[in-house]
Amino acid sequence: MQLLVELAGLFMRFFEACPILKASKTIKSSRLALAALTAETLRVGLDLLGIET
Repeated sequence: MQLLVELAGLFMRFFEACPILKASKTIKSSRLALAALTAETLRVGLDLLGIET
Protein backbone atom coordinates (compact mmCIF):
# COMPACT_ATOMS: atom_id res chain seq x y z
CA MET A 1 0.00 0.00 0.00
CA GLN A 2 2.84 2.39 0.86
CA LEU A 3 4.26 2.04 -2.66
CA LEU A 4 0.92 2.99 -4.19
CA VAL A 5 0.65 6.05 -1.96
CA GLU A 6 4.19 7.05 -2.89
CA LEU A 7 3.50 6.55 -6.61
CA ALA A 8 0.35 8.68 -6.40
CA GLY A 9 2.27 11.42 -4.60
CA LEU A 10 5.11 11.39 -7.09
CA PHE A 11 2.72 11.55 -10.01
CA MET A 12 0.87 14.47 -8.40
CA ARG A 13 4.18 16.36 -8.10
CA PHE A 14 4.97 15.57 -11.75
CA PHE A 15 1.49 16.67 -12.86
CA GLU A 16 1.81 19.98 -11.02
CA ALA A 17 5.28 20.68 -12.43
CA CYS A 18 4.63 19.46 -15.99
CA PRO A 19 1.20 20.48 -17.32
CA ILE A 20 -0.03 17.98 -19.87
CA LEU A 21 -2.46 20.07 -21.90
CA LYS A 22 -0.11 23.06 -22.28
CA ALA A 23 2.77 21.02 -23.72
CA SER A 24 3.72 20.59 -27.36
CA LYS A 25 2.13 17.70 -29.24
CA THR A 26 5.10 15.33 -28.80
CA ILE A 27 5.57 16.07 -25.12
CA LYS A 28 1.82 15.95 -24.51
CA SER A 29 1.68 12.47 -26.02
CA SER A 30 4.49 11.23 -23.77
CA ARG A 31 2.94 12.77 -20.67
CA LEU A 32 -0.46 11.26 -21.48
CA ALA A 33 1.18 7.85 -21.88
CA LEU A 34 2.90 8.26 -18.51
CA ALA A 35 -0.42 9.28 -16.92
CA ALA A 36 -2.18 6.25 -18.41
CA LEU A 37 0.54 3.85 -17.22
CA THR A 38 0.50 5.39 -13.75
CA ALA A 39 -3.28 5.06 -13.57
CA GLU A 40 -3.12 1.42 -14.68
CA THR A 41 -0.38 0.65 -12.16
CA LEU A 42 -2.43 2.19 -9.36
CA ARG A 43 -5.56 0.32 -10.52
CA VAL A 44 -3.77 -3.04 -10.58
CA GLY A 45 -2.10 -2.40 -7.23
CA LEU A 46 -5.39 -1.50 -5.58
CA ASP A 47 -7.06 -4.53 -7.17
CA LEU A 48 -4.36 -6.79 -5.72
CA LEU A 49 -5.17 -5.32 -2.31
CA GLY A 50 -8.86 -6.05 -2.83
CA ILE A 51 -9.82 -2.39 -3.22
CA GLU A 52 -12.32 -1.72 -6.00
CA THR A 53 -11.77 1.26 -8.27
